[in-house]
Amino acid sequence: MRPTLAALASAIVPGAGQLLVGKRRRGIVLLSVSALAIAFTWWMSEFHTLTVQTWFVRPVALRWLLAANGATLAFRVYATLDAFLATNTGKSTLLALGASSLLGLTTIAVLAYPHFWAGERVVANYDLITTVFRSAPSPTVATPTSSPTTPPTNSDVGFTTTTAEPSLVLQPPPITTTTIAARIWDGQERLNVLLLGGDAGPGRRGVRTDTIIVASLEPKTGHAALFSVPRNMARVPFPEQLDVWECDCFPGIINALWKYGTDHPEKFSGPGPPGAEALKLAIAELTGLTIHYYALVNLQGFVDVIDALGGIDITIPTRLFDSDYPHEDGGREVIDIQPGKHHLDGHTALAYARSRQQSDDYSRMNRQHCVLQAVVAQADPVTVIRVFPDIANSIKNNVTTDIPLERLPDLIALLPKLNADELISIRLVPPRYTGPRTPEGYNTPDLTVIREHIKAVVTLSPLEAVELLELASSDEECA
Repeated sequence: MRPTLAALASAIVPGAGQLLVGKRRRGIVLLSVSALAIAFTWWMSEFHTLTVQTWFVRPVALRWLLAANGATLAFRVYATLDAFLATNTGKSTLLALGASSLLGLTTIAVLAYPHFWAGERVVANYDLITTVFRSAPSPTVATPTSSPTTPPTNSDVGFTTTTAEPSLVLQPPPITTTTIAARIWDGQERLNVLLLGGDAGPGRRGVRTDTIIVASLEPKTGHAALFSVPRNMARVPFPEQLDVWECDCFPGIINALWKYGTDHPEKFSGPGPPGAEALKLAIAELTGLTIHYYALVNLQGFVDVIDALGGIDITIPTRLFDSDYPHEDGGREVIDIQPGKHHLDGHTALAYARSRQQSDDYSRMNRQHCVLQAVVAQADPVTVIRVFPDIANSIKNNVTTDIPLERLPDLIALLPKLNADELISIRLVPPRYTGPRTPEGYNTPDLTVIREHIKAVVTLSPLEAVELLELASSDEECA
């Protein structure tokens, strides 16, 4: 059994088996190489953590990591086989040699497994970032161009009162518009990303963005804020010089704007999807913020990610009942979630965040925020790494964005600065942030209040903003 013991020793610590069987010089060389590799790995992870993190979003670095993983496996296999063969004098019986060989091969198989496991995750990550985040022409940036004004009147917009939905009755001359030119995010100025949740799927025509959130981050301080826009907010403003509509606003509710842009691509030209270009313009005018990028997540991606994480634990403050909930596969079902602590799978978590049969859109916005908070809080690194191929596949199939691949290292560099405890969340809901209703009953934005409050959030410290605007904490809202 001596060859097997030597092989096992070198499988654990390359070179140890050689020393065990008297191959001193070879053992010292192998041990020295192992020690240098371990020391380098420790030094990089301890003193250059951020550099290591950015490697995982750089395609070239991922290729080198994959090569290094293969080289390390080859080195360990060599050390294991060398230790095994060093004691095999050929005098052993055939049975003993066969048993030793079987044990040696088993040792190598066990040795190789973690390298294949790690390699699978490197390949999945490479495939993810090169598919979702592409090297492409710089995305256009939406910059607010007008000062806050009162919402347009009904006569300005041209609404009718005979339909259940806002009627897009205006027919302006066909024109081509582009997003207002502005500097792409340079890693130093405040970063604003438009996060969208779309409902594309079986039985649905086009995409409706029922979740609209602006994530805003100050790189120097790590202060972050989320500004949620209701899906049914009507007459969201547009830059005056674009002259798409007479009212200089979208004469419908905002969750229909993506589809309108898709159906009228000649009006919203740019490197991104027309729907995204239109929404970036509208949200920039609404919030007074420069919108640098967008990311759209479809419903199925939300379900798959939560299922990959093993579900989420969440406290439900009040019963949620929906007798006709639209399942993401196009069917209908009854949803009944009782108050209390629950462990929700992806489908049930989506239903909790999405249902509005017995509540309004504003209550649903709060539930969505709480579900997202639970996902972030419970997505621990060990679990994420373990199920990463599943998560990566879901993201690849359900997320579209114009964030350039080259900017990912800058985004990773922001992570250590983020403080979730100081995250500010504002929902632009009535009565605080809305003006007169349309004849159909939809709320219009109060641009002055919205922009003043958002400006306070992005210029003051989180504590000052919370006190000035009398904002509730996430803990209070999410039970």
